[in-house]
Amino acid sequence: MLRRFRNDRRGDVWAFIAVAMIFIAMPLASLVVDVTRGMYVRTHLQVATDAACEAAANAMNVSVFQATGVRQIDPGLGRSQAARVFYGTLTDAAKVGFSPSLAIGFPGPTTANCQAAATVAHLIPLTPPMTAVVETTSQMRAVP
Repeated sequence: MLRRFRNDRRGDVWAFIAVAMIFIAMPLASLVVDVTRGMYVRTHLQVATDAACEAAANAMNVSVFQATGVRQIDPGLGRSQAARVFYGTLTDAAKVGFSPSLAIGFPGPTTANCQAAATVAHLIPLTPPMTAVVETTSQMRAVP
């Protein structure tokens, strides 16, 4: 009976399936789950950055406009409005598991440039975190 059990090869396929699950299915599952999360985060980050950059570009310096008629962005107001819109748009960041950041620059008097980044922690262990980076430029649309 022991000899017949030792020579029987019907159970060998289960060892092959176990090895295949470890070396093929687990990395594939990691790609499916983590890449999908990364794409979700990048899309939401782009939408939030676009909205924040529009808010920054439309922060007109009213006192300068009233005194001289020149349209220009108030950098302090632009940064505060952009941050409020950006972080208000990404209220689900903690639930999804990413940490966003926003940098705002003003290359011209009526132009705002926004860059955002987010690090996405992976759900599957032993895989490195992903970083999504997006950039948007917006022009002031106020009509004098």
